[in-house]
Amino acid sequence: MELCMNYNFLFVQYGGNTYPDGIVPELVEIAGHLDKDYIEDYPNYSLHTEYSYGKRNFSSALIHMFPVLCQANKEGVPQLWKSADWASQFADFVISLTNGHNAPRVIEIHPPFSDYCDIDLFIDRYSVFEERIHNTYPSTEIVIENRAGSVYHGGRFIVGKAAEIAALCQKIQNTNANLGVVLDFPQLLTAEHIKTESFDHNKYSTAIDMIYPYQDTIKGIHIWGKKKNANGRLVAHNGTLDTFIENPADKEAFISGIRKICSDGKSRFFVPEVNSGKNDLKAVVRDILQ
Repeated sequence: MELCMNYNFLFVQYGGNTYPDGIVPELVEIAGHLDKDYIEDYPNYSLHTEYSYGKRNFSSALIHMFPVLCQANKEGVPQLWKSADWASQFADFVISLTNGHNAPRVIEIHPPFSDYCDIDLFIDRYSVFEERIHNTYPSTEIVIENRAGSVYHGGRFIVGKAAEIAALCQKIQNTNANLGVVLDFPQLLTAEHIKTESFDHNKYSTAIDMIYPYQDTIKGIHIWGKKKNANGRLVAHNGTLDTFIENPADKEAFISGIRKICSDGKSRFFVPEVNSGKNDLKAVVRDILQ
């Protein structure tokens, strides 16, 4: 199968799984969540920071240096961007975690919850973080990923649905914030309540059309599949797009949305978040690039 490279992707190594033949990743994604107290040494890497899906221990010596980060949690789930002080200490945490290593090529951050923050407040607090990071790492690119799904109670991520992604992109443009968006397409489906077993083509197309005018702010994509376990439950980041979206026409519609966002020739990061082995990762990559 011939692969098409017209999308000008910068391929990111995710986990230990290799890409299809002929594709050499340009950087490695490494974990930088709040329970981490060290990172592996790579010359060119993307730091994937706290994403607040589940609870953290807050037990390392490093995190104890930042009491505001430790205190900003609800039943153990980190409350991202809780305040300007939180943003300042988060920057210092990232700088401490990466100290002694090359500067991150990319720092990936995640949105806060709606019970204590909105997009305007987030941008204000983010500016504190961005200034401190770029004082230390002036060339590092900072991006935010849309999120859907957490064990957190009381609020939801403020950037999940297409309208919220578009609103954030518009705010970034209006304020000239030094921030890009990494678009996670499976999480967009979750946020929009688009079920893959009864794929709503019109709803998905409408979501893509909301985001499309902000292509310049979309700096990368995340893509992965789901696969049913022994109990029949779909498990994220496992399997391929075929095990995720079984109807070929629905899968093609899903991929067409990705191509529409990425077909302007601009350079974007490509992160295949597949945990179930190299064959599944290769299948997902080939589906996007064929």
